[in-house]
Amino acid sequence: MTINQQDKDNLSKALGIFIEAFRPYIVSLLMTENDDLWPAEFFKCLSFDQQKHWKEGLKNGKNPMEMIDYHHFKSFAIKNKELLKPDFGKKFGDIPNWLGEIVEVRNKIHHYDNSLDEDEATKAWIHMKTIARFSKMDVLETELKRLQEFKQPVIVKIAPPPQSNELLPWFKVVTPHIDIKLGQLDESIFAANLAEVALGNGREIYSNLDVFFSKTFFTAGLKSVAKTVVKGLNGKEDAENRVISLQTGFGGGKTHTLISLYHLCKLGKRATQSLAARELLDYTGIPEFDTANIAVFTNSTNDAANGRTTADGVHIQTIWGELAYQLGGKDAYEIVRKNDEQLIAPAGLFKTVLEKCHPALILIDELADYCVKASARKAVSSNLSDQTISFMQELTEAVAVTNNCVAVVTLPASPQEVGNTTDAQSILISLQHRVTRVGADTQPVADEEIYEVIRRRLFETTGDEFQVEACATKYMELYSKHRSGLPVHVTKMEYKQKILKSYPFHPELIDVFRVRWASHHGFQRTRGVLRLLASLVSDLWRRQLSLTGNNLLIHPGMINFANLDAISGQLKKLYGNGYDAVITADVAGPASNAAKID
Repeated sequence: MTINQQDKDNLSKALGIFIEAFRPYIVSLLMTENDDLWPAEFFKCLSFDQQKHWKEGLKNGKNPMEMIDYHHFKSFAIKNKELLKPDFGKKFGDIPNWLGEIVEVRNKIHHYDNSLDEDEATKAWIHMKTIARFSKMDVLETELKRLQEFKQPVIVKIAPPPQSNELLPWFKVVTPHIDIKLGQLDESIFAANLAEVALGNGREIYSNLDVFFSKTFFTAGLKSVAKTVVKGLNGKEDAENRVISLQTGFGGGKTHTLISLYHLCKLGKRATQSLAARELLDYTGIPEFDTANIAVFTNSTNDAANGRTTADGVHIQTIWGELAYQLGGKDAYEIVRKNDEQLIAPAGLFKTVLEKCHPALILIDELADYCVKASARKAVSSNLSDQTISFMQELTEAVAVTNNCVAVVTLPASPQEVGNTTDAQSILISLQHRVTRVGADTQPVADEEIYEVIRRRLFETTGDEFQVEACATKYMELYSKHRSGLPVHVTKMEYKQKILKSYPFHPELIDVFRVRWASHHGFQRTRGVLRLLASLVSDLWRRQLSLTGNNLLIHPGMINFANLDAISGQLKKLYGNGYDAVITADVAGPASNAAKID
């Protein structure tokens, strides 16, 4: 008997959090032999083809831990039984089979195989929970149990409970996502990588649709772009709306939007089966295509100097060659092959590619960065950057006159993001002219939406509405009572709405990052705010039993610089290493002036 969609979505999320917890466990086992050489030890477990891909990943600067994937698990367990024995005892010999069955289920879900039955799913749940228990990952085991029993809640408006004077601390009201609880907060978990998602690699938080959508707040900008894309691929959008430009500063939600589009359009009609995608589909309407042909180009997709060679032997050197090959394989590439080989932008040919491959979605991210690198490569009498910029006009015009085709292109808001040079500025201006000449510019994340983006990304549950309301009311009563010594804006009723939106954070904490730090061109807005607040929540969650005070909200004063390298490191990065001495002398540590005063 096949499992229902709710149980399939729950299992998909469970598989996503399982791999994120199991990767560090594998590394910890290998590090018992030698801390620095664990990647080399893991490499020995892999097959010849896997070793080849591993070498390529390291060559491209990938984090070794992130490259550990499901298809590596069984061979790792077979070749490292002695490392597993201390934790698993007599059961250590069963682990390769357990992991093998988990991987089979994961592959069926990942490839939308409808033959997955309840018995297979049940085994996967049992194996994941058993592995979590033996390896002493208590948080993971608890989260797996919760997900297995989770049912989509039916929202019913009920009268508020009788008023109580007891207000609960924030950590009794909201629940962080498991990565926050586990403290797995390295830089990459907040650095969305579109190219890795398209390859089926990278962090589960981005490549696993159910995990990704469960942690995504669909902003007005994202929904608007998604609706335009779905209508365009359905053949119901005007030409001028089918080239979309996303242009915001660092961390403005551009890549996150592209990943959302990728998942939605890859599913096509099957998106209606995904509960995680339902909220987005309610706004966009239903895709009428089975699946879109999707081409993804980023700064790391194709090396500007050397190009790349595909698995079937095609050597691709340019963006037009890359897009054609991804949309339609060798046949589509053949249309622009000479142009690709000679590094000359095609003139009028790309319309033929699109006509052959529609419905087609083209996602281009970090193009300005690519062009800066491509400017160093000669191409006939110009360079590859100039040819790429010229091609963008060809591409936008081809999309505009071909039905069922959409292109979404991201551009930085300022030249500082690609290099503060005259050449970088010239490249960005040229790209803006070519893309926005046809396309429409859209802002993915509006300023006020960042509160909900943060809440959805960091917290599994956002709290009982009556507790949150009571907390906001309590603060407003306090501010009204002491209005003479406080800024005027915190005593107005609008500020209560701000507290409700930002709960469990005090609005001033978010605004320190959102307004003050974001004014620095080196701070990555949404991504930067998320990473710093995640570090803070993770630290406080682990220390909740030792925290003093009522802890109704998380205030700026709760930042422990001694524990939070992410925040102190970012402060020094933006404003100089001189702050290291300031933090040590005045703010954090037993010898600091703050500690002495306390």
